[in-house]
Amino acid sequence: MTHKILVFEQKKCIGCRLCEAWCSISHFGVNNPARSRIRIVRNHDIQMDCAIMCHQCTDAPCIAACKKFKALDRDPDTNAIRVIRDNCVGCRLCIRACPYGAPSLLPDEKKIIICDLCGGDPECVKHCPEQAIQYLPPEMAERPYRGVLVTEKMQGGHDE
Repeated sequence: MTHKILVFEQKKCIGCRLCEAWCSISHFGVNNPARSRIRIVRNHDIQMDCAIMCHQCTDAPCIAACKKFKALDRDPDTNAIRVIRDNCVGCRLCIRACPYGAPSLLPDEKKIIICDLCGGDPECVKHCPEQAIQYLPPEMAERPYRGVLVTEKMQGGHDE
């Protein structure tokens, strides 16, 4: 089975943060960015927004970092990294191991949250008005990035 992955196109994002809202609503029933598994961060220097989200890494350094507690594993249906809440002690080793800063700690529960791809139907994708977040098969996932690179190269904005 081919698993899909989330792809974020920075140039399409308008910073509305609906992805954050729908993530927290669908998982916790509240609109609270601190409870969202995706976070939008504004870079004011370049006037662009960027998503901090789980990239569902093949080697998953977060899972490797949590081998002592076994609080992280993979969903066999979606390949998403999932948190086994009863095993999570809130040690933050997975946060330190993640190259993208994706896991976050729920302040009131001291448990980690990581994108679970909403069971294969991500709410952030469904509610993004600009399609800045897409859920694509791996063979299509790099196409949006290639398009950005080609456009920048044509406009003289990207040097290799």
